[in-house]
Amino acid sequence: MKRRYAIQNIALITGGSILFPSCKFSNEYIVGDKELNYDQLNLIKEVSEYILPIENLKVKSPESLTEFIITMLNDCYSLSDMNKYLSGLDEFSESIKVHNNSLIFDDLDSLESKSENYIFFINTTKHLSITHFTTSEFYLTEYLNYEYAPSRYIGCVTI
Repeated sequence: MKRRYAIQNIALITGGSILFPSCKFSNEYIVGDKELNYDQLNLIKEVSEYILPIENLKVKSPESLTEFIITMLNDCYSLSDMNKYLSGLDEFSESIKVHNNSLIFDDLDSLESKSENYIFFINTTKHLSITHFTTSEFYLTEYLNYEYAPSRYIGCVTI
């Protein structure tokens, strides 16, 4: 009887030690090779919520909008585009510091005078925010009347 408990405990310890390294314990967000700080994450969140305000809608997704943007940047964009995005983020945060920490979204309509990185940051955040919303279950079912794969069965249809 005691051998069963010993083997069972050994199996649990072995399984736990195998799974332990794959657990994520920190909330680090890394884009490319740079780690984002809290202010940068908050700025991405505020910009994306300004572009597409969805706080009153019942949008449910497995990840937040900021996490989606960071995941898409890491998975779908090249390293040069990620660096361009981060330098545009830095330029945007510097322009906010100049204007006493208030969001300066009045300038978003006139981007001609801004740098290429600044425009890339705004346009990429806009594109990824809209992509996050249009691929959500809420949008697909409520606005597009999307039906899942097997669909419904319609038995009697005249041809």
